[in-house]
Amino acid sequence: MLARFLRTPKGTLSLVFLPLVALGAFAVGWQTALLHLAIAVSAACLTDVAIDRFDGRPFAWPTSALLSGLIVGFVLDPVTPAVVTAAVAIVASLSKHLLATSRWHLFNPAALALLISIPLFGTGQSWWGALPDLPLVWLAVPLIGGAIVVDRINKFPLVLTFLGTYFGLFTLAALVEPSQVAEMFRTPFVQSALFLALFMLTDPPTSPARISEQVWIGALVGGATVAAQLAGLGQAYLLVGLLVGNVALGARRTLSQLAAPRRAVPVPVRVRADQ
Repeated sequence: MLARFLRTPKGTLSLVFLPLVALGAFAVGWQTALLHLAIAVSAACLTDVAIDRFDGRPFAWPTSALLSGLIVGFVLDPVTPAVVTAAVAIVASLSKHLLATSRWHLFNPAALALLISIPLFGTGQSWWGALPDLPLVWLAVPLIGGAIVVDRINKFPLVLTFLGTYFGLFTLAALVEPSQVAEMFRTPFVQSALFLALFMLTDPPTSPARISEQVWIGALVGGATVAAQLAGLGQAYLLVGLLVGNVALGARRTLSQLAAPRRAVPVPVRVRADQ
């Protein structure tokens, strides 16, 4: 079972996260980081299992909740109180079940929970899993790992369009007011933007599959992210941009579903016994 899981995109992402755990924990402190991650992952997974049992579904390994818990842990400051970390992870798992249609969930679970946690719990978000506390050369680790994941799920148009729009618009803004956006090209903002692009924007249930949709969603998220930062939304700007893309994709899917012609139901033909 484990070998089969590791061959899936979720398994690939889990393997890519292992060096980020090790390097990030080395930078911020092993005991603090690992306890913080254990709380986030446990809360997300136990919530997912409890919901499945309540709905009468057979037990299944909560692989999606595992990844959501890891992302919540990677983004939240590792010194966040344990009860707050657990609450954010629980909200992430709940959102996947409560804010969903019969075919997909509407929002990236970790991103929505992290955004809600800012006004609700006053959380700090350090994005330590993106390795901003290590020398810049270590950025190669998430870049290479992220490229493997993105290639596996065919989301390079989405990632490249987002990054091109994001850094392109901030470059244009720098021509007008350099001091306002100069920090966006420095640590930890570069690392956090790359982490979002490689590991959160590409979440298969909440990201488009068609290349044309990947391009416009990537551009929309990039533009919304830059607008949120320039509007002064503080640490929430990346999450706001991502969730704007989720809303747009959800609306696009809903409209496509409504516009799709209904299949005609065949009328049964009675056959006479003497025929």
